[in-house]
Amino acid sequence: MVIGVSFSSPTRLPPPEGVRSGIPRLGGGGLQSWRGAHYRIKSSAIAVVVTSASCFSYTLPLGAPLSVGGRTLRERRGAVLRLEGEEGAVGWGEAAPLPGFSDESLTDAVDALRERAGSLPGTSVPRRIRALPPPGTTGDPPSVRFALDSALLELRAATEDADVPSLLGAEHTTIALNALVGRAADDLTATGERLRRDGYRAVKLKVGKAAPERDATRVRALRRGLGARTALRLDANRAWSFEEALSFAEALPGSADVEYVEEPLADPGRLVTFTDRTGLPVALDESTRERDPSTIPEALLLGGVVLKPTLLGGLRRAHRWARWADRRGASVVLSGAYESGVGTRLLGALAAAWSEAPVGLSTYTRLADDLLRPRLALEGPTFEVTPAYRSRVESSLLRPIDRP
Repeated sequence: MVIGVSFSSPTRLPPPEGVRSGIPRLGGGGLQSWRGAHYRIKSSAIAVVVTSASCFSYTLPLGAPLSVGGRTLRERRGAVLRLEGEEGAVGWGEAAPLPGFSDESLTDAVDALRERAGSLPGTSVPRRIRALPPPGTTGDPPSVRFALDSALLELRAATEDADVPSLLGAEHTTIALNALVGRAADDLTATGERLRRDGYRAVKLKVGKAAPERDATRVRALRRGLGARTALRLDANRAWSFEEALSFAEALPGSADVEYVEEPLADPGRLVTFTDRTGLPVALDESTRERDPSTIPEALLLGGVVLKPTLLGGLRRAHRWARWADRRGASVVLSGAYESGVGTRLLGALAAAWSEAPVGLSTYTRLADDLLRPRLALEGPTFEVTPAYRSRVESSLLRPIDRP
């Protein structure tokens, strides 16, 4: 709302030159990298208090009809939270439940956001994400938790005259994007050649709708075009039975060199058996919303963890998964859920702080219009996050949500 196949071990992309490794952890007086370097929050002694809070709904057109969660969307509807502090500092957060994937409806999110807005004036803004309420303790729907955390973070950054990535501990603000190739794409070899020339470090191919053997043929064609140096990720969205997934893996030669296949099984309880049988690394997506990282078996051959904070329920839970994935040696892949620019730029800031891996923000490009002016520059293989916070929310696109 604003309302390739590696049959031995997962492939991890090297960090860009000059970029540190490790996920910042939330502790002490500021942000610390997992490997020990300290990152103090700029001007962290400043007390930040919310002086006013308001929420708005919006409707944005899509560039083309979108099939998602078993339904077809022609517009993206959502809501945003606006917090104001002293001296005019402003922070925005987005609550955008995704139909068919989010537990809450848009109506649920709007009701919860409206109630939250009424209770926020006078609230002190935490200096660390660790001080935010833990997931599940406030009763907020996941998208509303994401909106609240985001707005508080933006408000503190604006008050301290800091940029959001730096406040999160990022040492770089240019992130790599993965390209997305849909199931309907044809001439995949030519597509791969084009994306390689464009400079993408990673490409994700949707699989699972065609017969497994046909999907394996598509993977081979795309790999031919990409060459050996571009990471190839697959996303099955839990489309396969165990037997179908085995058939796919058997039809896929090791030369395909896949970084991971995302959620291959309709029955995720058999993921360990699948990776044992095939040597094909997997990535978790839906599983992050259903389970705690402590319950994931050590025996699982893990290539990546895909994090969608809108669906996960805020920053603390997303950060816990990010640190766990880093300890497991898996790629941390921040990913969008068709948010507007308000939510998407925060995902970019999180990626700059938490991940070296190319991230999945291509859902933003499906919007024909955006709440931000100017729009985010997400057309190429990289995204510079800091300039995104110089874009301003277009108030004419917002409809005030009345207090109860």
